[in-house]
Amino acid sequence: MLRLIHNFGPAGGPGSGPFVISGGGGGGGGRRRSQNNINFGLNWSRSSNNIVNPFPSLAGGTGTQGLNASAGWTYGKGRVTNTFRVNYNHNHVSTTNLYSNVLDVSGPGGAGISGISNDPFDWGLPGISFTSFGGLNDPTARRELDQTYSISETVAWNRGKHNWRFGGDYRLILQSFHSARNAEGSFVFTGFATSQYATGSTQPVTDTGYDFADFLLGFPQQTSLQSGANSYNFRAKAFDFYTQDDWRFRSNLSFNLGLRYEYNGPYTEAANRIANLDVAPSLTAATLVLPAQAGFPASLVRPDHNNFAPRVGIAWKPQKQMVVRAGYGVNYNLAQYGTMIQNFAFQPPFANTATNTTDLNGLTGASPLTITNGFPTASSSTVTNNFAVNPNYRLGYVQIWNLDVQRELPGGVVMNAGYNGAKGTRLDTERALLVSGGQPFIYESSEGNSILHAASVRVRKRMAKGLGLSAQYVFSKSIDDASSIGGGGSVVAQDPFDISADRGLSSFDQRHKFAGNWIYDLPFGENRRFAPKGAGNHILGGWQWSGDFTIASGLYFTPRVLGGGVDIGRGVSGSLRANAVAGQSISISDPTTLKWFNTVAFCAPSATCVNPSGSGFGDAGRNVIEGPGQVSMNMSLNKTITVKESRALELRITANNVFNIVRFTSINTVVNSFTYGEVTGAGSMRRVTMTARFRF
Repeated sequence: MLRLIHNFGPAGGPGSGPFVISGGGGGGGGRRRSQNNINFGLNWSRSSNNIVNPFPSLAGGTGTQGLNASAGWTYGKGRVTNTFRVNYNHNHVSTTNLYSNVLDVSGPGGAGISGISNDPFDWGLPGISFTSFGGLNDPTARRELDQTYSISETVAWNRGKHNWRFGGDYRLILQSFHSARNAEGSFVFTGFATSQYATGSTQPVTDTGYDFADFLLGFPQQTSLQSGANSYNFRAKAFDFYTQDDWRFRSNLSFNLGLRYEYNGPYTEAANRIANLDVAPSLTAATLVLPAQAGFPASLVRPDHNNFAPRVGIAWKPQKQMVVRAGYGVNYNLAQYGTMIQNFAFQPPFANTATNTTDLNGLTGASPLTITNGFPTASSSTVTNNFAVNPNYRLGYVQIWNLDVQRELPGGVVMNAGYNGAKGTRLDTERALLVSGGQPFIYESSEGNSILHAASVRVRKRMAKGLGLSAQYVFSKSIDDASSIGGGGSVVAQDPFDISADRGLSSFDQRHKFAGNWIYDLPFGENRRFAPKGAGNHILGGWQWSGDFTIASGLYFTPRVLGGGVDIGRGVSGSLRANAVAGQSISISDPTTLKWFNTVAFCAPSATCVNPSGSGFGDAGRNVIEGPGQVSMNMSLNKTITVKESRALELRITANNVFNIVRFTSINTVVNSFTYGEVTGAGSMRRVTMTARFRF
């Protein structure tokens, strides 16, 4: 990090000297020496990492290189200070596997898969998914260059009881993108080919068939493919304006009032090589649309111009030892357009996509779906696009509100009791659709909703006599029909015609959480209770012991079915839920790693396990199975030995999961898996690290 600063001030004053150059590892500039200064900054970084895998052939590597250049001018006069900044950010990221531009391991010279990309950049292993255990994928080769040019202006005005801030910024975002995507194909094995079938039925008999046996025979039930042009060039514009006032209404009452307007424009592609589908309101028909086609903008998604974000904060001190704080604000999800444009780019007619499914009839037909023949040529009239977005998509937002009461207690103890709420609106939702004349595709829209309530109590002991403590308990509940903000991405709806059926506990919901931390200066050394002399002081003196702990209830999981006909026919696997068995409790009194919950509480939809509504979809709710609770504790010892005024040796010993407690993290809730009901993941065991750092 390099910064060049010039301060303008009175003759002979601190700002009358030459430019000042300051360097530091990623730090900011120096102290402002006058109300008028110009500064320049330059930051360059480069890193590379290996992608390791238990299977060596699935390894790869990543590399990043970044450059940030900035210039600013701050001018102040009286109670007004103006800051103007320009910034350029350049970030290049590359990912590769062992085969890209080296060996065509999946094509004619390797596995012999037909219909896949023959571009050397795209070479790699195909993706393989199973019902009973994890799949296999190697890193996807990709190169991405992100550039952002920005200009910002901020005005600060101090007037009486008001501290005003006004400002805005403008950003031009450029992205050059090249990715293998899914160029070598993906194959889903479900066990359908080795299942038993009743006479005259195409539905497999329950508990028959083995996915790995299907793999050995070379019969996938679903295949998908996606590869595009050599590179794409995306562009977007964004700007925002804001005003904020810190208003000290009385000595014991203050307000923070603000309003922000944000505009993030959808991305366009320089050569218009993107495509979308215009889906009928009934979700039963879809038509290919291209940029600037009648009724559609160049971005294929209409801009969202209505993103106003108010913010209100209140701090009130009714008594000397009590403070009440409350607030409300709105935050928008501004990143989704970047994901959309990459999906738009890898669509016909500018790319090759395919989603194929089969059943017993296809298996016994003249041309069954196999590994080598997984991508038969589709009819020229078939729409093979696998992704679409509602052109009236709107950016999702979350309203956040809170109330906190703080009370000082004797002994330097501070207690807070608080409430937090959040409501998500227009969250991302995804449907898996299959319409006449087309192959399955994902349809994204903004119809999701969420609600969260959380109550908390925090107790903190200020640092005194070498000891500081803090602990907090949180009781919360979050419900949604699409955990796209705060969760692990969008949820593909089980029933595309009934999004409300997916309403349930959020994927990140954790009902109880108790956490705390401490800092303690060990009582050995100078100015402490015990002051050994000589070598004893050097060895024992000056150490600080700190740590943190977390005790929490488990996250929630959904009973699912992989390879279900309803799912496979729509090009997905895993959105179909199981049916709930009447009269069965989900939890059990003595969970073990081999049976964490009552596995007979759910069953896969079949002739013997029917949803009373007759829909063919599972009637079990989302996230109804509580997973393992979490217990963790970390500790560290650290000491600083001062050599000279500006030089010191820092010693640190850290132990993560210091008591080596086994922390189960996931369970298998796939009812047609051979490991159904078992614990399938655990957190890291104890890890001790020792660090020595010399600072000068």
